[in-house]
Amino acid sequence: MPRPLGAVLVLALLTSLVTGLVTGATTGLPIGSPPSYAAADEPAWAADLPERTTQVVRTVSSRKYCHKVWCTVTQAWERTGDGGWEKVRELRSTIGSRGWGKQREGDRRSPLGVFDIEVTFTTSSSNPGRMPWRQRRPTSIVSSAAGPNYNTWLEVRGVRSGNRPSMRSGWVLDYNFVRLRPGAGTRPVPGRGSGIFYHTSKPGHRWAPTAGCTQVGNPRQMRWLLTWLRPSAEPRVLQQR
Repeated sequence: MPRPLGAVLVLALLTSLVTGLVTGATTGLPIGSPPSYAAADEPAWAADLPERTTQVVRTVSSRKYCHKVWCTVTQAWERTGDGGWEKVRELRSTIGSRGWGKQREGDRRSPLGVFDIEVTFTTSSSNPGRMPWRQRRPTSIVSSAAGPNYNTWLEVRGVRSGNRPSMRSGWVLDYNFVRLRPGAGTRPVPGRGSGIFYHTSKPGHRWAPTAGCTQVGNPRQMRWLLTWLRPSAEPRVLQQR
């Protein structure tokens, strides 16, 4: 005798429910939840990066260590084999004393956005890492003076502060068309800001604000960043609120 249609529908529903319970128990998924699939973990900020970039130095506002407008952390991120991103290390840092949003020379703010590393530097006689490098000497400056050499790396006879403790290692951020020699490349915009670095700290002032640069307060951690970065990763610096 054929079963009533209603009984058939109830039996089918019960069979489906039992199958779902068994499957959930087997896979460890919550009962009734859709299956999960392995996927690359793509943070929102990665959308602003060049496609070939696999290393990022990301500095963001943070209240982890202090509550001032200049309190930040600097993170080292690397793309994983499946296309996602992994945070390799996080370091305490500081930015300009007035926070983010640089607009002009002397505003004591740090720039926002994605930047290239123009060149790394140390006061040592050889490159500790693999990135393009330049030795910073006592005579080294990036000029903030108005004129044809604005925002240009210069060696100035008589200057003796170029190798001060806070500038013994770091890099020049590609901000406002910084030049590594006079007249080379696009002219920087007059008054927009000059000499934006990532650098270390002077003794006793590891967590002090800057005039617009980013300061990785622990010199050993700045050194680690220099040895971690590699040209083949086409690294970028990302600065966010």
